[in-house]
Amino acid sequence: MPVVAPESSHAGSPERQAAVDTLLQRFTDFDPDRIAPADRLPLAVPPFGREELAAAMGCILDGWLTMGSEVRAFEDEWAAWVGTEQAVMVNSGSSALLVMLAALIETGRLSPGDEVIVPAVGWSTSLFSVAQAGLTPVLVDVDRHSLGLEGSYDRPVLALHLLGSPCRAESPLLLEDACGAHGAAINGVRVGARGLAGAFSFFFSHHITTGEGGAITTNDAELADACRSIRAHGWVRERSDRAEQEAAHAHIDPRFLFLHPGYNVRPMELSGAIGRVQIRRLDRFVETRRANHHHWCQLIADANVPVDAFPELPGTTHAAFGFPLMLREDAPLDRTGLCRALESRGITTRPISGANLAAQPAFSRVPRARIEGPLPVAEAIHERGIFVGQSHAFDHRHGELLRDALVAAFR
Repeated sequence: MPVVAPESSHAGSPERQAAVDTLLQRFTDFDPDRIAPADRLPLAVPPFGREELAAAMGCILDGWLTMGSEVRAFEDEWAAWVGTEQAVMVNSGSSALLVMLAALIETGRLSPGDEVIVPAVGWSTSLFSVAQAGLTPVLVDVDRHSLGLEGSYDRPVLALHLLGSPCRAESPLLLEDACGAHGAAINGVRVGARGLAGAFSFFFSHHITTGEGGAITTNDAELADACRSIRAHGWVRERSDRAEQEAAHAHIDPRFLFLHPGYNVRPMELSGAIGRVQIRRLDRFVETRRANHHHWCQLIADANVPVDAFPELPGTTHAAFGFPLMLREDAPLDRTGLCRALESRGITTRPISGANLAAQPAFSRVPRARIEGPLPVAEAIHERGIFVGQSHAFDHRHGELLRDALVAAFR
C-alpha cells in the first residue's frame, strides 16, 4: 500500500515519496493496526507505522529539522482535537508543564510563591515543575476510586489525570496535567479543555507519539503567546501579537527581541510531522484502549482474587493509558511478590506512577513543597499498587493472560 503523507507536509515530490515508500516497504514492517502477540503483556507497543516514518524522512530530506510549518500545523490540529483554541508544542510533557506554569506567572494569573494543590500520587515532574516555576506545591491525598483529586478547592489545582483516569477536581483556577490522558473526558469535555490550560506528553509509550514531545492547550490567547515566547528563549517570534510587540519596542532589533525570561524547549519539525499522522489514528486508539479497560476490569472482578481494578467512573471517559491494580490489605502476597509472579509470565509491571511523591527522596529537596493533611490512600498505593501495560494493540486475550496470571499467583 502506498504511503500517504499529510497535506502540506515535507514529503516532497511524488518521485521522492515513491522512493521513500519503496525503502520503507523493504526495511520496516511497523504496523499500528497489528495486534500484539498475546503471550506477553509489555508496557507499550509502537503506535506508529510507515506513514509516520515517511513524514519524518521528508523533513530530514528537506533539511528542515527545527520547528517549522509541520509543528504549526500539528498545533492547529491538536487544539482542534482537544477542543481548545490554542496549542503550543514543546519537546516533552514535562516541558509543557514547566512552560505552562511559567507563563501563568508571566501573565499575572499567578504570582511567585503562590500555592498550587498537587496530588500526592503522580509523576515526578508534575511536582517538580510547580516548584521550578517559582510556585509552592502542596501535596494532598487522592481518591481511592479515581486515583486523582476530587472535590472543590479554594486554591489553584493541578488536576492530574492519572493513567488516563479523568480528575474531577474543581477550582477557581484549574490547570490540567493530561500528559497520559489523551481522549479522557468528563461529561463529554475532553481533558486539556476543562481548565485554563492543560499539558500533554507525546512520549513513545503514550497514546500517540512524536518520539519525544508535548503541548500546552488553552483558550487564552495571551497565555498561549507567553508560552510561545518562553519555549524559545523568550523571543517575540511565533507570537500572534508579534507586530504589536515589535512596534512597542522599536528601539530593539526585532530579530532579537526578548519579552519573557525563557528556555529553549522547542520541538523538532519531524515531531510535528509524525504527530499529524498520529492524530488521525487517535480516536480509534482511545476507543480500543477504553474497551480493553472495561473488559479487563470485569475479568478481574470475576476472577475472585484479592486485587482491585479501577473501572471507569460515571460521567467520565477513561483513556486507559495504563491498567492499575491494587492489592487488598489481606492479600497473601506483597507488592514485590505480585510483581515477581506477573513478570515470570511475561507481564511487565511498574509502580503506579511515582506512587506517594512525599515518600520519594527528592521530595525534601523540592523548594517550598509541603504536605497538607494525611495521605492514607497515597501510602496504600505506594505499598500495594502497580500498573501493567495497556495499548491499542491489545485485546481480550491480553486481559485473559493477566487474569490467568493473577489467579495463578494466588493459587
